[in-house]
Amino acid sequence: MANPPRAAQIRYSRNVIESALGPRITHYEIPRDKPAIYRWVVGDSSTADDVTVLSHTGGTEGRWIRLRLPVKGEDLGDGAASIGVGGDYLRILPGGTLTGDSVATLNTTNAATGDILTIVRQDLGAYTYQIVNGGPGGAALCTFPVSLAYWADFHFDGTNWELIRGGALPT
Repeated sequence: MANPPRAAQIRYSRNVIESALGPRITHYEIPRDKPAIYRWVVGDSSTADDVTVLSHTGGTEGRWIRLRLPVKGEDLGDGAASIGVGGDYLRILPGGTLTGDSVATLNTTNAATGDILTIVRQDLGAYTYQIVNGGPGGAALCTFPVSLAYWADFHFDGTNWELIRGGALPT
């Protein structure tokens, strides 16, 4: 077998992972200072940001890419917001949050092709909550209706976010 599966290795920190030579085949590592699983991707040249993409020192060309797990991020708040993935693929707008019509922009920072971001509106107030694409396409993707619990999934195609599905939640 040319590339047998391997268990993830635990490292002291992300700095230790970045200071090592890039391996020749896929490896998985977990830094203790930021518990996440990083996969070595041979030949990748993504920009290192010290969170979702780690660099390396010498060895095979590639990058350590943080595995994207479906994690609930911080609750959304009132007013304009910029929402990114950063490993958090479920975002909730809790009840009683909105005090007026609001717009949230899905930014493309750290987004990877194929990412799906779910936004759930639990707020039943009489205000709209609009989701806008933060990519170059820059269009409104969805407006959550007033006084209705609603959810929507957004897909990143490598350049722009797009609405792929959504609907009302049972109350």
